[in-house]
Amino acid sequence: METGKVVVERAGGKSTATHCFSKYPLKFIIPNKVGPSQADAVWIYTIIDGGGIVSACTLSISLHKEMFGDGCTTVLTTQASTKCSEQVLEARIGSDALLAVIPDPVTCFSTAKYSQTQVFKVFPSSSLLIVDWITSGRYGRGEKWDFELYKSTNNIF
Repeated sequence: METGKVVVERAGGKSTATHCFSKYPLKFIIPNKVGPSQADAVWIYTIIDGGGIVSACTLSISLHKEMFGDGCTTVLTTQASTKCSEQVLEARIGSDALLAVIPDPVTCFSTAKYSQTQVFKVFPSSSLLIVDWITSGRYGRGEKWDFELYKSTNNIF
């Protein structure tokens, strides 16, 4: 079940978000301006409502070829660490397009189970940057590597 979808296309000679859909617990924030006016990039912030990793929460984001259309530049980032226990991201990056996936690190709470699958379909002329990182847990609370499961799979085709 799809939780969110964003489409980025060339419009007026610039990368532009032309469609945005999300449902609880996911929200997208797409600011009108990030960086200098000559910068041609769409920044998408994902926000997940809730506190801590929620075991019943599954997040599925589909980012189809239209999202990262030919010649578009898109940055997908987060406002804080994830709150869902399972995340699936599927993205198609158009030719001569750039996608940078730069989230906050995953921070698993004590006994948490977290699973993530990311699937990227790229053209030979596409560019993709992925940051996939994790912390040891809530260090200040003594939760050092105290989670039950962390699984992250990245597939690039």
